Amino acid sequence: MVADSITDGLVLGVDVGFSPKQRSTCFCTLAWDRSSALLDFRLATSDPSERREALDTIVEGRRLAGVALDGPLANGLRHVSHYRSAEAILSRGILQKRGKPGQTSAPVGQELHAHASELAALVVRRIRVDSATHVDPIVRERVVEAFPNMYLAALVNERDLQPLARNASDVYWRSLVETSSKLACHIDQLLPGRSLDADLASITDHDHRAGVVCALTALSVTLDRHVAVGDALDGDIMLPAEADWGSSAAAAGSWLEPVLRANLSAVRAGEPANGNFKNARITGLS
Repeated sequence: MVADSITDGLVLGVDVGFSPKQRSTCFCTLAWDRSSALLDFRLATSDPSERREALDTIVEGRRLAGVALDGPLANGLRHVSHYRSAEAILSRGILQKRGKPGQTSAPVGQELHAHASELAALVVRRIRVDSATHVDPIVRERVVEAFPNMYLAALVNERDLQPLARNASDVYWRSLVETSSKLACHIDQLLPGRSLDADLASITDHDHRAGVVCALTALSVTLDRHVAVGDALDGDIMLPAEADWGSSAAAAGSWLEPVLRANLSAVRAGEPANGNFKNARITGLS
């Protein structure tokens, strides 16, 4: 499927927060037609009624082509308590210092996993979402897991990367928006010929930025322009298409492709944290 084959549509990105006081859950829609693309945001606390209101208000009864949430999601939205293949592959070697995901098995990971699963269930319960067409969907609808840190890192040229701690997505956002125009180019590759209503440089809130990346993840999967990292049972983390990845500083091609292949081999061959590691795979690589 290519971008021009979908003349108009709507996707939803959800940056999952779990604060009962701070509005740290961001719902971000990306709507497009033949000529333009429009971003919209709503923030909510962890209060279920506030989340429902934010979701209903931003979607306004429209059908969603896809949804991506920034939090661990397993097949059937079931609860898991172990370290997942997707996290293991994206945490080895140089990826340890380029914004690796947290572990679902950790206390914070369990809380994030619970809220992500609840929010995904809320979306499919209240909103019409198109059927999944990607490999090994976790539910019948096109609902996937996003990870803004690595989605953005994948787009950055290796020479522009730097070791990072907790603020990876903001650093990568600034690199792709302020230092270069690569994020705007990426959006144009996904939605060619559309004029984005928002100035990306004006989006400074961390949760809004993460919501945008989640929406782009949903769009990438909708357009079948993505790479999936993980396994069929414990779920995949979705990345942009390999053709969009940043270049290597030392060789032809991207810096990320050989890293992922090496990490996949190590995860499958090493001492498994759980039995699903032997079924780890990456789909969408050339």
